[in-house]
Amino acid sequence: MTLKTFKNQLQVSILLLTFIIYSFGLFLLGRLSHNIDLAKFKKDRWENEVVQPVSTNAPYADSQSANVISSYVKLCANTVYSFEVSYPKDWFSTYNMENQKCTYFAPYSFVIAQNVDWPFVPIKIEAVAKEKWLETVKFHQNPNDFQNVFSSQNIQINDKSALKIKAETTGNGSLPRGLAILSYLIFDSRTPMILSYNQLDQQENTELFFDVLDQMANSLRFY
Repeated sequence: MTLKTFKNQLQVSILLLTFIIYSFGLFLLGRLSHNIDLAKFKKDRWENEVVQPVSTNAPYADSQSANVISSYVKLCANTVYSFEVSYPKDWFSTYNMENQKCTYFAPYSFVIAQNVDWPFVPIKIEAVAKEKWLETVKFHQNPNDFQNVFSSQNIQINDKSALKIKAETTGNGSLPRGLAILSYLIFDSRTPMILSYNQLDQQENTELFFDVLDQMANSLRFY
């Protein structure tokens, strides 16, 4: 082998070795950079998961809330007694005389026969004369021929003092024994009101009606 040939082979070997080292260096650099980025991503993600509170969906509506969602209710006003009340949009309310407006409610359509002051519908609103308020409260708070009282609770509805009374029928009236009664007696200096639910059938979902009456009582406004 001549000196010239040896030099040429050495140059080729050096170039080849340089290329191999350069390629291996690029490979290591790429792997290291990927690992660093991945580790940083995991670290940032972990920190975000630790620092940021977990977001959960809140219930759309709490049955215990006093607020009535406007898209789910209809508003009814009685100009004789100067009050307005909200009720479920798929319920019905009707009347014959102006003073009956917004006083009878049911989840089905109904009519009020002429000369009938108190039709059989689940939910009713009654205006009470101020001078008869104490007498009315006494009647609802105490057991009598028509109802057995289970509880009487003093509550506040908006800015009004009120009573929440749970009872059941005795069977002495026009309804059979053992049907649920829930009443809200709300005092207003001009026109006290009673909002009541009377169970009409043993198959009724009383909890649903209790909730509707609670929402209606809390939506009651005087003007």
